Amino acid sequence: MSTLGEFLTRIQQVETLPCPAAEEWADLINRISVPGRIVEVTEDTYWYFLEVLPPKHMRCSMFAFAEGAEAVRLFWRKDQKHFCLQLTAEQTAEYCRLAKIPIPS
Repeated sequence: MSTLGEFLTRIQQVETLPCPAAEEWADLINRISVPGRIVEVTEDTYWYFLEVLPPKHMRCSMFAFAEGAEAVRLFWRKDQKHFCLQLTAEQTAEYCRLAKIPIPS
């Protein structure tokens, strides 16, 4: 990939799972921790992850979250919905390279 925008467009071409009506915290964490699929999350979940730690990177309505040395989890808003995509280690390295940020450590 030559640009961050192209990379984001490519990785967002995967299955999207809707947000369940009700969900326990552990179930939410398990659901958003599987790489390779986009999951819809609540607005509260989006804001929780935005505010709990400083984002690793922000771009428009998207931010990158990582707690320590882990793969980045992307959160974004679109059409009044909120989404999350867990990146793989390889995707995290590519995202960080294109965003010109350090790999989480």
